[in-house]
Amino acid sequence: MKKTSSLILFLLCAVCACAQQESSAVSGREIKTYAAIESSEEVFLDSLYTIRTGTECAFINGHDYFPYHYRATHKPLLFSGKERTGSITVSGRKYNNIVLQYDTYTDQVIFPEIDNNFGDKTYQIAINKDILSAFTLFFRDDTLRFKYLGGSDTGTGLPPGFYEVAYDGPSRYLVKHRSVVHQRNGIDEYFYSPVGYVMTSNGYQKATSTKKFILLFGIRSTEMKRIIERRNLNIRKAGKREIINALKLYDAQASVSR
Repeated sequence: MKKTSSLILFLLCAVCACAQQESSAVSGREIKTYAAIESSEEVFLDSLYTIRTGTECAFINGHDYFPYHYRATHKPLLFSGKERTGSITVSGRKYNNIVLQYDTYTDQVIFPEIDNNFGDKTYQIAINKDILSAFTLFFRDDTLRFKYLGGSDTGTGLPPGFYEVAYDGPSRYLVKHRSVVHQRNGIDEYFYSPVGYVMTSNGYQKATSTKKFILLFGIRSTEMKRIIERRNLNIRKAGKREIINALKLYDAQASVSR
């Protein structure tokens, strides 16, 4: 047991030293340097989780997540102050009742803090995207279902990444939860700036204004225009639920006219 504890302590010190050296040099614009984590750190984090929980979970496959935004007032973590539970689908297997976080700037799904068993440091793990196909965040007032979509070989027209499938009816509406970075007083601040996409015959298109949103519906644009005018919607300012309700009404009218 002493040998095992000593080994864990040695590995922990090595990881801590590495993190301290890197944190002094990093800024929000240099977070790509944290994508390449040493394999020894991954082994340590995985074994540490197994020791703490007595289980082996495939979704722990990932690397140490460095909180590069620690100095920022506006952080890129999605609704970080709201309580949530989550589920995650990794390599075809679903894990429920997990607390997850999503970094809207780096497009990373984060498993929250793991105690190192010595009380002086905790770890967060960014789950590897190549094994992660979907995850869900359950809030008291909303449920966000994410899928990994996009890429040149998918025909969607979407940049690859995680998208919330906000509405999946005859019409389809996606939300890319993202942050944009601006410097203030020498500190990178991350401002939440989501983008909506509507499925069209030419793949997914951004819904950036009311006029452009209406035109996305092609020969049936007149029907959507009537819905928008009747509800007095400004797409640029409209919330997700308002857009979903407009799409549901549009789909309902389409089903009646068939």
